[in-house]
Amino acid sequence: MVKIVITADNHLGKYYKKLLPEKLQERRKRLRDAFEEVVNFAIEEKVDIFVQAGDLFDSPNPRNQDLTFVAREFSKMTKNHIKIYAIGGNHDAPNMLESDSYPIRIFEEAGLIKTFSSQSTINYEIFEKDGLNILISGLSHDPRRKGRIDPIEKAIIPSDFPKENNLIKLLILHYSFEKFAHPKAQEPQVSIGTLDLLPFDIYIIGHLHEQNTYRFANKHVIIPGSTERFEFGEENLTPGFYLLTIENKKINYEHIKVKAQPMRNMEIRLTEIISENPTNSIIERIINNSHKDLLLKCKLIGEISLSLYRSINFNKILEAGINSNFLFDLDTQNLRIKGEEMHTLPAPETSVDKNLEMITKKYMEESPEDKDIIIEALNWLKEELKNREIML
Repeated sequence: MVKIVITADNHLGKYYKKLLPEKLQERRKRLRDAFEEVVNFAIEEKVDIFVQAGDLFDSPNPRNQDLTFVAREFSKMTKNHIKIYAIGGNHDAPNMLESDSYPIRIFEEAGLIKTFSSQSTINYEIFEKDGLNILISGLSHDPRRKGRIDPIEKAIIPSDFPKENNLIKLLILHYSFEKFAHPKAQEPQVSIGTLDLLPFDIYIIGHLHEQNTYRFANKHVIIPGSTERFEFGEENLTPGFYLLTIENKKINYEHIKVKAQPMRNMEIRLTEIISENPTNSIIERIINNSHKDLLLKCKLIGEISLSLYRSINFNKILEAGINSNFLFDLDTQNLRIKGEEMHTLPAPETSVDKNLEMITKKYMEESPEDKDIIIEALNWLKEELKNREIML
């Protein structure tokens, strides 16, 4: 039996402009913890192969802290005799032709992993165990592919590609898959027709954050999904990875959940707010749905009078939400004022500005190496309070 752990879309080092430096560091640690959970499972389960199907990092220029972390995790697996294969995704692929520029190539040069960094030629390696031969191949994401095209329709298969039927052939990709793609998405999509024509039994496809599987013509498509929820539209996703087992050419796979940070969307219809103090009523509802570990997005919706709009202290609501949650986003895009087309939120209170300045000074004293991130976060918060507009 051969056991394979399949993961993708870990997005290590992701930046959140709405998080102050201390919480940004904690959020990034949680992303690393999720990946480490996958690695520890692979070691405990004594798997043979570990597949990373793109977007290991959220940037083609990952931070040293994340590079060091990944090197340690890959080293743990190699010491446990786990073979690691990886490709570049759309986030961690450089916008250039040089395949050696992928950050994952660092780990190949260090002898820790095998990468498939070509964007057009399907290179491969054969893994053997107990008389079972598995051909493993891959294509990294090509940032030059634009629009709704099939990015692998003209993929190049080398002349020495094995044609034996006794091989189980596996291809790793990082693109959208037409079966599960958003109907309005204008991005490269791998088609079922192309997969049917290519000589592979198993397709592992990163990029889509929702885990899924699909079977056709004795072929298997496995989409591992992400190891965390990154955007509020992903509230209902189940982060995790797949365990694939192959025994006597029998293929089975199971989705394994990973512990994710709680995320929630909530709506408050201002037409239901009947109070002499609407600001406090809104804050009370937000706090009742909040806790310190939560990523919370609150949508204020409805058509209200101008007088009610003017009586609401949006800055106070934003401040209460930020103080009550790990991350808080106040969405006013679906708020309308009767008879009006556009209004601007009131200028922030001086006390809020002073509070931000005090917090920023404290963080800069404690973490001078994060000065640029701290200043960027401060500027964003001040602009958010001063310049946010509501489409009415």
